[in-house]
Amino acid sequence: MRRALAAALVLALSLAVASAAPAAHHPVKKGCRHHHHHRKRCRKKSSSGSTTGAGNGSIGTSDPPGRLLVTDREISPTQLQLQLSRPSLSAGSAIVEQYNAGSDPHNLILEKGGQVAFAYPTLDPGADQRQTVTLTRGTWTLYCSLLNHRDLGMQATLTVN
Repeated sequence: MRRALAAALVLALSLAVASAAPAAHHPVKKGCRHHHHHRKRCRKKSSSGSTTGAGNGSIGTSDPPGRLLVTDREISPTQLQLQLSRPSLSAGSAIVEQYNAGSDPHNLILEKGGQVAFAYPTLDPGADQRQTVTLTRGTWTLYCSLLNHRDLGMQATLTVN
C-alpha cells in the first residue's frame, strides 16, 4: 500500500511539473492566433472585413486558386476511370492535383478545343502531383494518353465558368 501511494505521489508531482513547464513548440507571434509555417504570415483585415489581398474584382487583386483533384482508377482490366472531385471550376488560376489510385502508371492531359494546354508527366501508382494552371472559360477534356487508357474510359469533362 505504501509503494502504491508513493508511486501515485511521484506520478502526480511529475504531471504537475510537466504541465507547468513551457511548451516545446515555437511560440506564436502576438496578434496572430494561427499556427503557420515559418514563412507564412497573418493577413490583416481591411475595414470591410475581407482579408487584404483577397480578390473582390478590383484591379491588382486575385481570387485564391480553385482546386481540383483528378483520381486515376482501374475498375477492371478493360475499364478505367478518371474521376474529378467536382464537375466545374471558375475561370482563372487552379491547382489541379492528380492522384494515381490504380496499379499502372498514368499521366494527365488537359485539352481545350482539341489543343493540349497542359500535360502532366507519367505518375507511378500510389503517387500524386499537382500543378497550378490557368483555365479559361469553356469545356475542358482531361485524359490519360498512355497506351489505350483514354479508349478504356480514362477521360473526363470539366466545365470552366
